[in-house]
Amino acid sequence: MRTMHPVLKRGGLYWDRDLLPPANYRERFARVQKAIAAAGDDAWLFYGDVERYGAVAWFSNFLPRTRAALALVPREGEPTLLLAVGLRDVPAAKTLTWVDDVRPYGNLPKSLAALIEERGLTAARVGLAGVEELLPMKAWSEIAAALPGLRTRSRTGELNAMRARKDECEIAAIRATGAIVRKAFEECAASIKPGRTMREVTAELDRACRVRAAEDVRVMAASGEQAGQSLRPADDRVLKSGDSALVYLAVEAQRYWAEGARTFVVGRASDEVRWLFARGERATNAMRAATRAGATGGGIALAAQSALGGGALAASAAGYGFGNGVGLDENEYPLIAAGSAETLADSAAVALRALGHEGGLGVALAETLLVRGASVESLTGAPGLIECL
Repeated sequence: MRTMHPVLKRGGLYWDRDLLPPANYRERFARVQKAIAAAGDDAWLFYGDVERYGAVAWFSNFLPRTRAALALVPREGEPTLLLAVGLRDVPAAKTLTWVDDVRPYGNLPKSLAALIEERGLTAARVGLAGVEELLPMKAWSEIAAALPGLRTRSRTGELNAMRARKDECEIAAIRATGAIVRKAFEECAASIKPGRTMREVTAELDRACRVRAAEDVRVMAASGEQAGQSLRPADDRVLKSGDSALVYLAVEAQRYWAEGARTFVVGRASDEVRWLFARGERATNAMRAATRAGATGGGIALAAQSALGGGALAASAAGYGFGNGVGLDENEYPLIAAGSAETLADSAAVALRALGHEGGLGVALAETLLVRGASVESLTGAPGLIECL
């Protein structure tokens, strides 16, 4: 689900080398160089920013705390990282990556043109990953003007295919982030009681993630009459007995994301809330049953829509989105949506959700799953109805 991203990441930003060892990144780098050779290219350029850093981080582990980063990966030889930082920030940046050649830039077109010339690639065939999707057009126009002999082609699809199948280190990292989501929700239940505001509840949820070294935390919530309308940033609405409280949580730790959503009730749930929740649960169960390696995003979404059976709940759930791949970016390939022909890879991670509203009420169910063949494993826990008594 699309959420507001921060201008500055303010969480625990370090490299856990036991969880994500340098040798693993070296292996990914070797895979990229093989792909460059297979494509008949001389080098690839990877671009990422503070919101979508996955292309760069996948092989380098580096993510920008602010602004952006670009990597040049040649078919032969070592890579170079160009970072939007000052010269004095380079030593700190190098603690986050195995790449030795790390350079700051103030003007990306000039710095990249100089690097391309230094590497003898001014007339080379260069693949682009994340560049066309994220780099500002003005910057790319200046790069193209400075390097008229450069021949480029998009390689984002090739990189996405490599990233879709998670290796064992990535699975361990997503599992660890999923555990943060699960523990945060467990602790959150105790704070949902009459007299508390949703701002207080979500602040405690945020803290539960930050103390476990989360790098980024996104929370959307709704309570009372809001639960029948939409999820939103938390406000000072005071919880009352009988209120539903919907909470969506996405967390990033060690670069990797996981998400979940829960439906809380202050006290006992009414029959109407239970009925609506049961419909949402049928949808998540149907999606889980349809989720396997090779399944299309459209097929999984169709399972959810069929289980919801139309109406306002189905329409609002489709508006929020039924899910997507998850990993180094909060929203990855494949998209779980009607008509999507994108397929799930074996050993993929996927977030599935049923968030919706009907008849003045709402439900929130979401979990992050690991897909291995025809089986799935929940990394964030099953999103049951939680009565806070």
